[in-house]
Amino acid sequence: MRLDTALCPAFNPDASETVAYNNPLFPAYARYGILSTYPDYSAVSHWHEDLEFIVVDKGRMTYNVNGKLIELSASDGIMVNSRQLHYGFSAEHHECEFLCILLSPSLLPKNEWFYENCIERITAHSALPYLYLKHDGWQGEILSDLRDIYRSCSGDMSQPSSCFPVLSSFLSIMGILYEHLPAEEAPSSKDSLDLAILKRMMAYVEDHYTEQIRLEDLTAVGSCCKSKCSWLFKRYLRDTPVTYITKYRLRKSLGSLLGTEKSITDIAGEYGFGGPSYYCETFKKYYQVSPYSYRKLQRTS
Repeated sequence: MRLDTALCPAFNPDASETVAYNNPLFPAYARYGILSTYPDYSAVSHWHEDLEFIVVDKGRMTYNVNGKLIELSASDGIMVNSRQLHYGFSAEHHECEFLCILLSPSLLPKNEWFYENCIERITAHSALPYLYLKHDGWQGEILSDLRDIYRSCSGDMSQPSSCFPVLSSFLSIMGILYEHLPAEEAPSSKDSLDLAILKRMMAYVEDHYTEQIRLEDLTAVGSCCKSKCSWLFKRYLRDTPVTYITKYRLRKSLGSLLGTEKSITDIAGEYGFGGPSYYCETFKKYYQVSPYSYRKLQRTS
């Protein structure tokens, strides 16, 4: 069985997501997503260098960008800028079908002047962590370009000829964004520092999730007090540190649960749950079914 990397993504040492591009040599990713296939109707919080675009086809969902919640409805979408913390979810378990497209800035021309004055003006813009995309006007043009990219990426991306339409549409999108950039804001050193601290703690969880992680371990990594640590997780990830770690372990365990024949006992020990009964109890709490049933349902579907 091929495990969908969107359900349990891999991460780099700095806790940024390792994107599984359609063609590993051409950093563009496009897939059709169905929110109910994600455990607890929620993606895992992550960040990456790529610009992420979501186009809602049916239903609705909430997108969290740096702790701000944005409601997305059918025919609309969102652009999440480079290196921003984000994830989509539905707290009410409403269904949502959507296009998810990730495009690396490295796809675009590397002329130093162009990249610094045009591309980085967008990807490093202090007032543009995200952009809600309505289905009319200039934002509608971006949504149209995104659908063109999705259609292009649905073909054989190993063929060089299929790359040109993707690049053409991506450049069109960046040109539209450049024309409509908001006024620059003085960057908040506090917000930047808070996100840097949180990302360090997230990276620690990535490196040590199979071990016992105490709140003191996170505060040591983040060089902050316990209350600050808890506030950062609640502010940006909408979870306590303990809940975040638990959900992270559950999400990582899906790789073994769906991709191997390991026993529940072995999986529980491998991912830091101590024993199978606690793993099963926790799994059912968040995913509404036992790990046995989840494995069977996913493999059947």
